[in-house]
Amino acid sequence: MSSPDQDAKTDPKTELDALSGEALAEVERVLSGGTVAEVPDETVQALLLAAVRLFSAKRDSGERLDAFPANSVTATDVAVTCVAMTEAVNLELFELALWHGWSNI
Repeated sequence: MSSPDQDAKTDPKTELDALSGEALAEVERVLSGGTVAEVPDETVQALLLAAVRLFSAKRDSGERLDAFPANSVTATDVAVTCVAMTEAVNLELFELALWHGWSNI
C-alpha cells in the first residue's frame, strides 16, 4: 500500500494544481520584473498550448468553465492572444462566429 505522500505526488489534479500555481507566480514575477524578452518563445507556446488543450477538453466534456478568473486579464490581453490563435490555425472570425452559434457553448 502506498503512503498518502506518494499518492499526492502522483495525483494529476494535485500535481497540476501545484505546477499551475508555481507557473503563474513565475509569470507574474517576470512581468513585474520587465524580463519578458528573456523568456524563450517556445516556453510561452508550451504554456499556452497546455492551457488551450486542457481548457478545450474540459469544455468538450460538458463542463461550463469560465476562461479566466474575474478581472484577471484585460481586453487587450485577450484580443492579442485570440488574433494570434486564429491566425495559427487559419480560422477567420466569421467562421469562429458561425461555429460558436452552432455549438451552443
